[in-house]
Amino acid sequence: MVAAGWALRLAGLSGAAEAYRAWLAAGGWLWIPLWGAAAGALATVREAQTGSQRVACVTVAAAIALAPLALRPVVPEPMARIERPRDARAKQSAFRRWAYRDPAAVANILPYAADPDPVVREQAVLALGVNLIVTDIEHATETRPARFLASPLRDSLAARLEVALHDPVEAVRIEAARALWNAPRALGSHPAAAETLAAALDRAASTRPTPRADAPSSRIVWLALDAAAGVPDSALKAAAARFAEATDDSALRRAARQAAKPALR
Repeated sequence: MVAAGWALRLAGLSGAAEAYRAWLAAGGWLWIPLWGAAAGALATVREAQTGSQRVACVTVAAAIALAPLALRPVVPEPMARIERPRDARAKQSAFRRWAYRDPAAVANILPYAADPDPVVREQAVLALGVNLIVTDIEHATETRPARFLASPLRDSLAARLEVALHDPVEAVRIEAARALWNAPRALGSHPAAAETLAAALDRAASTRPTPRADAPSSRIVWLALDAAAGVPDSALKAAAARFAEATDDSALRRAARQAAKPALR
């Protein structure tokens, strides 16, 4: 039963998969094994020695096969358990669970982008850019169309990330800018995100000494270079080129030069 459900989903037959799931929840989860048991009981007719044994086998098989008419073991929808993580570690762990559980769980992350703890805000913003909704739309193909293209949660994600572009902590701003810039299909076009990323690279380039690849401060640079290497933007690529000329770290220089290359057409 599980294999059949996954086969329908992997084949892109989401409608059939949902119908199959509903049928299983309505009692099919018990009917299928009962029908299998009925078939097994019926098969023993061949081994029956007397007429009464054959009648007994058929009677048992019929009783098992018809049991679903009386047995309707409906599986109730589970009640949503409201999680309220308290400390920073628990919140970050919750973000990882919620990001790919379901749309409602993704929505749970939204308020934490305004958490008083900047580390929590940064992790929340990261999860708002990498989750079930964004991944589904960004990685959709002709053979596997997006399931959440019409989800109203897309606007909520984009709006919350736009607010995070003005966060007082640079790490949060860069995480939000990267999230917006790397998901144009899911979250729309956001030139302000590219401007934020380019400004971060220019600040890093003007710092002496420039950040090294293994320095804690280099995370911001890596995030900006990752975005610059993705969706093409002339200003962002120019900033990556300026940083490549300024940095004295070979790893960051290679990444910056790669990010500054013109997009292939």
